[in-house]
Amino acid sequence: MAFGLGVKLSTKPKNVQVATNKAKKDVTKNIPRAILRTGLLGQQIIKERTAKGVGFGGGFKGYSPQYMAALSEAGKPSSPVDLFNTGQMLRSMQVRRRDNTAAEIYFDNKEAAEKAAMNNKTRPFFGFNRKEELRLGNYFRKQL
Repeated sequence: MAFGLGVKLSTKPKNVQVATNKAKKDVTKNIPRAILRTGLLGQQIIKERTAKGVGFGGGFKGYSPQYMAALSEAGKPSSPVDLFNTGQMLRSMQVRRRDNTAAEIYFDNKEAAEKAAMNNKTRPFFGFNRKEELRLGNYFRKQL
């Protein structure tokens, strides 16, 4: 991700290079924190959207009749389709800063990761649409 650097000078320094270097150093120092915070926002977006029964491409496909019967028998709602039966899968979603260029949203539990991969095939939820990507980019820039 590219970002621009704006420098506002209230007085005329003797050496503009010094002011520019300081501004660049301040921004560079804030990158790791901004990346992690942006990843946390991404996690929040996925969880909130999923709870509403919406994936990054639109509403979720309905549950199969067999699964709906099982949910009904267990006294759990079958609508909206929110991928939240026990809560274990979404609860295991974590965020970490991979490096100075990206954060990683992942599942810290093998069973949850497999469940998420299976769900993501039929009901894509683990990703971002263009509007969400723009929101994340704007948030990142504000964090710097």
